Amino acid sequence: MVKLEVVNPQAVTHVAPVALAPRLSDIAGKRIGLYWNIKAGGDLALEYTARLLDKMFPQTQFKHYVGSVGSSMRHATAEDAEQVAQECDAVVGTSAD
Repeated sequence: MVKLEVVNPQAVTHVAPVALAPRLSDIAGKRIGLYWNIKAGGDLALEYTARLLDKMFPQTQFKHYVGSVGSSMRHATAEDAEQVAQECDAVVGTSAD
């Protein structure tokens, strides 16, 4: 008799909990980072988001960011994240396909 053993090829994952950043009470006059990881359409979504926010909060400033690691998809390094944190009050990012 032949015995067949079925195994799961998926690696065990470890999730490290991360606390959410506190929400801003108001974004009027704030600096908002727009982070794009080069995935298709993400730039359009960020531009549309910026236009909508600018209509609601005209004094808001926007700055565009792209990760510094990768080619067809750009990842933000710890240094990239630190730069954005120093230059912006909040960040909107796109990452979906």
